[in-house]
Amino acid sequence: MTRSLIAYALVTTAAAAAAFVSTPSLADGLSEYQNQFVPVTAQRSRAEVQAEAYQAARDGTVSVDAKSRVLPEVKSALSRDEVRQAAFAAARGERALSSY
Repeated sequence: MTRSLIAYALVTTAAAAAAFVSTPSLADGLSEYQNQFVPVTAQRSRAEVQAEAYQAARDGTVSVDAKSRVLPEVKSALSRDEVRQAAFAAARGERALSSY
């Protein structure tokens, strides 16, 4: 039984070594993914594009989404303290003191 386990281990190791040797070497640059990306030449700089995006968001010509770095202008009739009081009251299960 011991001989069959040793033989099985040797065959398995040899098969794993053969599979490892047959794969392309990524360190030598022999992979198939070298020409995957097309080089792109930009006509405007990153700063120009960001400035244009900020200006468009300020003007309101584009809608600002959740992934944008430009925060939309918040329009609310409530003050910060009123909102905090309502949040605390809601967390306690009470009704807020101010009506909104």
